[in-house]
Amino acid sequence: RYLRERGITDDSVHRFHLGFAPDCRDWLTARARDANISGDRLEKVGVIGRSQERGDRYERFRGRVLFSIRDAQGRPVGLGGRLLPELGLSSPAKYVNSPETPLFSKSSLLYGLDVARDGIHRSKTVLVTEGYTDCIAAHQAGFDNTVAVLGTALGERHTKILRRLTDRVVLILDGDAAGQRRSNEVLELFLAEQIDLRIATLPE
Repeated sequence: RYLRERGITDDSVHRFHLGFAPDCRDWLTARARDANISGDRLEKVGVIGRSQERGDRYERFRGRVLFSIRDAQGRPVGLGGRLLPELGLSSPAKYVNSPETPLFSKSSLLYGLDVARDGIHRSKTVLVTEGYTDCIAAHQAGFDNTVAVLGTALGERHTKILRRLTDRVVLILDGDAAGQRRSNEVLELFLAEQIDLRIATLPE
């Protein structure tokens, strides 16, 4: 229901491997136990966290819509989770990503790249948005060369990945003050990589 309200189609749910973690303290842990997967392994890949105060484990994505984060070859390496508002869970973060693990580094990954590779190759252009749902909505509107950054600033590693894919990048930013500030921050990065950079500023 939440995804439909955001205009995300069933086709996109399947294509982008969207999911859900129920509001249950041990939903994943119980299933992992049945499959002989240890809590240590779940913690190592970041789906289970550990409380700094009490030292006990907790399910990191409980009560969240899940966005599967995949590498360029389509292999799942991490998750992003968006808290469902109607569950009323208290959390300081509306969105959480997997922590840094041997598989997952948000400064080296672009959301949707596995789905966008053909579109980027065909158009010789990549569109870069700031969020999962922005990226999915762009694909639904026919912009199949769109990726998104993972809740972090566009960095040097991102520009090197983009440079290997194409010579032309269109950065799509919000029209607020923060968006303007980010556009200034990335100009220097792209100049260093000699990429044809365009910035599309959305209306407020």
